[in-house]
Amino acid sequence: AMRLSLPVARAAGRARHGLATLPRISRVAEELPQSSIRKVMELAWAAERAGQKVYHLEVGQPDLPAPQIAIDAAKDALDDPVALRYISNAGENPVREVVAAYVQRRTGFPTSAADIVMGSGVNGTMAIVLSAILDEGDEILIPDPLWPNMDMATRLFCGRPVRYPTPARRGWLADLDEVERLITPRTKAIYVCSPCNPTGKSMTQEQMDGFVQLCMRKNIFLLSDEIYGEILFDGREEVSCLKSAYAEAAQEHLIWMGGVSKAFAMTGFRTGYVRAPRRLLPLFQTSQEAFLSCHVPFAQRGAAAILGSEQAGAVMEEAKRIYGRRRDLAVAAMAERGLAMPKHMIPEGAFYMLVPCGPAGDACQSEAMAADILQRTGVAVAPGAGFGKEGEKHLRLSFATADEDVEEGTRRLADYLLDRGARQWWPS
Repeated sequence: AMRLSLPVARAAGRARHGLATLPRISRVAEELPQSSIRKVMELAWAAERAGQKVYHLEVGQPDLPAPQIAIDAAKDALDDPVALRYISNAGENPVREVVAAYVQRRTGFPTSAADIVMGSGVNGTMAIVLSAILDEGDEILIPDPLWPNMDMATRLFCGRPVRYPTPARRGWLADLDEVERLITPRTKAIYVCSPCNPTGKSMTQEQMDGFVQLCMRKNIFLLSDEIYGEILFDGREEVSCLKSAYAEAAQEHLIWMGGVSKAFAMTGFRTGYVRAPRRLLPLFQTSQEAFLSCHVPFAQRGAAAILGSEQAGAVMEEAKRIYGRRRDLAVAAMAERGLAMPKHMIPEGAFYMLVPCGPAGDACQSEAMAADILQRTGVAVAPGAGFGKEGEKHLRLSFATADEDVEEGTRRLADYLLDRGARQWWPS
C-alpha cells in the first residue's frame, strides 16, 4: 500500500473526522514580529557553524565574568533545601531587604523590602507590571527607537504601544511637549530607559524630572527601566526617577525596574526587581504566581551576594571603565576611516551605538543590510529598523564584547559603508 507523507496522513485523518480547519491560535501572538536582533543572532550562529569567523556586535551580552561572590553564593544555596523549593511570589525576604538597601543607596529614596518584588530579569518584572496596570486597549507611550521587547510585551497584554520620537537630529532625546500631545484618556503609562538601548543616550536629571512631573500631572504611571543606569561614561552621574526632586510627591506614579544582567554581567541569573507603589505589589505577586510561581531562589541569593557586598562598587567601576574604553575604540575605528561619529550620536552610557547606514530619503533597508554585512564581512550587527521607525537607516553596534572584536568589527563595518558611498551622505 502507498504510504502517505505525515502531513498528508494527518490531513486525511482530520477529514475522516469532519475537521476541516485547525484550532485557532492567538491573533496577538501570531502578529508579534520576531526580534530582528534574534534573526541576526541565528544567522551569525549558522555562519560560525559553517566555519566563518564572526565579530559579534549584535547583542548586549557582556563578555565580563559574573562576580565570583555571586557564583559562590548561588552554588552554596544549592545545598540549602529551602532554596530548592517554592518561595514567596515576591521573593525571599532577606534578598528583598538587600535589594531595597541597594536601591536606596543608588537613588537616595527611602526603600524597604515591602516595596520590592523579585522577577525574572527586567523582562520578567516588566511582564508583571504590565499585567497589573493594563486593560485591553490601554496605551503605553514608549520611545522610538527602543529595544523591541517593551513593544512586544505591551501587545501581548492586549495594550497598544504608542511611539514618541527621540530622533538622531535631537541627539536621541524626547521633546516633552511632543510626548504630552500623545497622551489620551487610554494612556496608562510612559516608559523611559536611561541610558537607552539602542542609542546609549542618557537623559539629564532635569529631563527625567520633566517626565515625573508630566506623569503626576496626567495621573499616569512612569515606568523607569534603569537596568543600564549605572553604566555611564565621562563622569556622568546616574539619573533616576527616584532621584527626582518630585519623587516623594509622585511616588504613587513611579515604577522603577532594575536587575543584575548588565551592570554585573549576570544575564544567565535572570534576576530583576521592581520598586513600585505598595498598592501594586499584591497584584504583581498574583501575576507572578500565574506566570512562574516565584523567581529562582538560588539565583536571587547570588544576586543578593553581590548587591549587598562591599565589592559591588568596585565591580561597577571596572565595568564602566571597560565599556567606556570600548566605546572609545568603536568611535575611533569609525573616525580613522573618515566616518567621525557626530558628537550628539556618541553614546553616553550602556554599551550600544547607532551608526548611520544610508542617506536621508534613501530606501536603506537595515535588515537586509545587516544580513549582507554578516555575509561579506563577518560582522554581526543589529538592524536599526527592529528598534522602530527612528532606528531605520541605522545599525546598532554592541561594544559589550572583547576589545579586539569591537575594534576590528567596527573597522570592517566602516569599510563596508565606505564601499557604499558613506562619505557622500555621512552626517556631521
